[in-house]
Amino acid sequence: MVLGMNRHVSAILAADGVITVAGHPTLCRTLRRLVAAGVLSRPLPGTFVPADSGYDGWLRAVTAWAGDGSLHAATAASLWLATPPPPTTYLAHPTLRSRGRIAIWRHQVESWFVVNRAGISTVTAAYAAVELAATDDGRALTEVLRRRLATLDEIQDALTSLAGTSGQAVRRCVVAACISNPWSYAELRLHRILRAAGITGWVANVPLRVAGLLLHPDVLFADLKVVIEFDGREHHTSLSDFVEDREKQNVYITHGYLVLRFGWHHLDDPDYIVTTVRRALLLRAPDIRQDPVGTLPWERSASGSWRKPGRQTS
Repeated sequence: MVLGMNRHVSAILAADGVITVAGHPTLCRTLRRLVAAGVLSRPLPGTFVPADSGYDGWLRAVTAWAGDGSLHAATAASLWLATPPPPTTYLAHPTLRSRGRIAIWRHQVESWFVVNRAGISTVTAAYAAVELAATDDGRALTEVLRRRLATLDEIQDALTSLAGTSGQAVRRCVVAACISNPWSYAELRLHRILRAAGITGWVANVPLRVAGLLLHPDVLFADLKVVIEFDGREHHTSLSDFVEDREKQNVYITHGYLVLRFGWHHLDDPDYIVTTVRRALLLRAPDIRQDPVGTLPWERSASGSWRKPGRQTS
């Protein structure tokens, strides 16, 4: 009721979600009265937000208090991915010092990696995910890719911008692994297993039209019509998901595709995955054998025996 009586304060809050003493020095007394009345709160020096504005109000206050700064790392990722926020608010700023719930990274993020979302200044989804790749092994990055919150070019640009910062060597490895476009951390691990075994000729999550349906197989060997689908831990949480998956598999099979399915427990047994995939590929290409020890394909010679490419047989 008190807030409704002050049209000036109401208008500012409606537009910005936060008021600062620096921006509105003539309202200093009014703001203090509204805090005393329980209408506003003062989360940081010189910043005022509605008392019931919650976490978003806190982040708007941090943005207003920092001025030339941006939320980054886990805080930014939680905004883009709508996940529970970390207890610490991570803020990049060239000069401020950490205080209370705010951890300051003394760094100036380039302006093209910063966006303002309803009064909250945050780094882009690509920047946050690439930054976190130094410590989360690509979990945020694969989720950003799955939701199409960033392109591979934007991810590469963010990696370049982070050059010289701590953890960059790890980031480069994770980003390189994500070039194959995994849409989950489990798929990222699956891709690593395939690469380590020298299994190539596949793409991930590319659009594939089958019988008029647009599908996105987790892994596709297009030439051999072999599909790998990964069932995540959250898989089949509803009947509709279960039915949709079976219908997709039926479409693949009835149009000549061989479908393999793996789950999380298989990731801890890479030999099983490699053996199964190689057998499937051999079924589809009987004139190609995989070297059981190395990674070079074998070919059939004129005499009918098997040999490695370029090897002469007597």
